[in-house]
Amino acid sequence: MHCNPIKYRIIGIAALLLIGCSLPLCAEGTPFAKGLFRYSPYGRALLSDVHPDYVRLDINYMTNRSEWDWGQTGKGMRIATATNLGVTIPLWRGNIVDERYGLSLGEPVIFNIWLDLTEPVTAPVVDTDYRIALPECTFIHRLNKGFATNYSIRFAPFKHESTHIGDELALQHADHGLPLRRVNASYNYSETVFTLNDPEDSRREYHTLRLGLMLLWDWKEGWYSVKPGDGDESLLQTRNSPWELYLQYQYQSPVSKHGFQAVASAEIRNRALYGYPQQDWDATNGVSYTPQAQSRIFTYNIFVGARYVNPWYDGLMGRLAVGLRAYHGNNYFGQFRNYDNVSHIGLCFIYQ
Repeated sequence: MHCNPIKYRIIGIAALLLIGCSLPLCAEGTPFAKGLFRYSPYGRALLSDVHPDYVRLDINYMTNRSEWDWGQTGKGMRIATATNLGVTIPLWRGNIVDERYGLSLGEPVIFNIWLDLTEPVTAPVVDTDYRIALPECTFIHRLNKGFATNYSIRFAPFKHESTHIGDELALQHADHGLPLRRVNASYNYSETVFTLNDPEDSRREYHTLRLGLMLLWDWKEGWYSVKPGDGDESLLQTRNSPWELYLQYQYQSPVSKHGFQAVASAEIRNRALYGYPQQDWDATNGVSYTPQAQSRIFTYNIFVGARYVNPWYDGLMGRLAVGLRAYHGNNYFGQFRNYDNVSHIGLCFIYQ
């Protein structure tokens, strides 16, 4: 078994970040308590968001396929680990007409790493996804009328996602003659999000509803392509489906005197199931695949747990949630979004 120093360096940095973020970062009255790292109070991702802008560590049982574990174990459920490192850096925030209306600018930077730690050969990095963007703008109108506490609209004019499979899998695809060695699942898009009852940084009870729309910039190019030399381009079957729509709900209980609250969050998302073959192989039967056309699919993501709200610090990483997260739909990692009926359930740590 060879050692991959870059992979373990990434794991070490992520572990230090997760541990450090769980500590009280700044006492009340210090320069950073409400300053540079101030928690961006509205427009942040809910706990069920499949592509969040916060730090999330998943340790779960996940539906397995031979394509992403070197064909060692075949289909079934196995332990997998994924780390999402995301943040929306607050650039500016201000109120208009006292506190009834507000505007904010934020800079989202997000990437996640999928590690197949129980794969018996090299425990490879399976996939890494990056999301970067131009600054996004969020407007909020505080109503304080009955059930409707506020509504907010977040608009991101330009976002980009770039996805990359791990080196071991890229070599495996070439060595074993898989028809698609790498798919270029990279695209530019805009995103608009409407939220009713944005919880902001409130410590009270909240019911939040959110509707989001992602729209591709290049409708003709679509979500993915194959570059020359990376495989048989004729295996791609795309259609004009340049949008992704999602609906989310979140409940948070009042914060107790010890700083804890119950949180339950759910997401339904309608997105493209990528149109290229699901590839499987083993040493006995070799490569098998069935061409498939791009279609639409619903995905379901649920989080149930408890959150600790740091009473001394309300900046970034001032909140820690622990709970169970369950997902069913297509594989939401990068170039594996052509796989449907993927499920996982497991322990989830979230730092906001």
